[in-house]
Amino acid sequence: MALEDLGEFGLIDRIVARLGDAAARDITVPPGDDAAAWAVDAGVAVATVDTLAEGTHWRRDTMSFADVGWRAVVTSISDLAAMGVEPGFLLISAELGPSVQLDDVDAFADGVAAACDCYGVRVAGGNVAGTPATSFSTTAFGTATAAGDGSPLLLRRDAARPGDLVAVSGTPGASAAGLAMIEAGRAEESEAEPLVTAHRRPQARIGLGRAAVEAGVKCTVDISDGLLQDLGHVARASRVGVEVDAGAVPLHPSALALLDPERARELALRGGEDYELALTAPAATLGALTDGEAPVTTIGRVVAEYPGEVVVLGSDGRPLEQPSGGWDQLRTARG
Repeated sequence: MALEDLGEFGLIDRIVARLGDAAARDITVPPGDDAAAWAVDAGVAVATVDTLAEGTHWRRDTMSFADVGWRAVVTSISDLAAMGVEPGFLLISAELGPSVQLDDVDAFADGVAAACDCYGVRVAGGNVAGTPATSFSTTAFGTATAAGDGSPLLLRRDAARPGDLVAVSGTPGASAAGLAMIEAGRAEESEAEPLVTAHRRPQARIGLGRAAVEAGVKCTVDISDGLLQDLGHVARASRVGVEVDAGAVPLHPSALALLDPERARELALRGGEDYELALTAPAATLGALTDGEAPVTTIGRVVAEYPGEVVVLGSDGRPLEQPSGGWDQLRTARG
């Protein structure tokens, strides 16, 4: 059956049915109306939106439509993880290019459903449209808990302070190493499997974000644009400097085995699309941070010098020359 045979509303009904339990049928106004509505607990509403455009954020030769569906969920709820927020509902807009087939939409919905099941979120509604190019936009909603004085308990980019240590979860660079393996035709090698999975099906560190709030961490950012690029966002927002010890950045064992160490470290610093969390906090606070979903490694410190900049230090403690890198949604995409 072709998409045009189903029509817009037939396709929406099919997607909702295929989502299964991932479709929020029991909310105040479930999928199918002009807008979704649901009850909220007391607190502060938090929302974010991300777009995955074909050719810019994903390609059909590197991942399936099911992988794109998974990433459509994870890329948005990772932003909520970086705020220390528990995600609840999603709105997903699908702009479908002329080459998209019904099987592709089914696979996308299956990927969305799998990610929703993994993270306990549900789709409240969305939109479909025929367009010249294919992209998917996901809006994620969550609620932040409140402190005793009523202020929201949120993790912020602008809350880093001189004297804080800088830490990162997981192994940055694994996703970029996975893409390198796919493009080199080595995706089927057994040692490449965890890297390829990191690229196609990244993890959102929701539990770690919540644990960070409980531990008293004030500042985090998710690593979507590259470790140095995203720490740069923190440095500029907080008006501080950030020093990163190059040798302290954790590298994935498979990246070290399949790539030379220099390349593995370069991808860890600039690769992007890892969706790990970078955190800044006093040493005692980071020491109290315990969460089983990902190891947290101290990689540097926040300083008062060179506000707005990130400096990478070599083993001798001297700054390393750093070429530009990381992802910028306009500069990178437009070349």
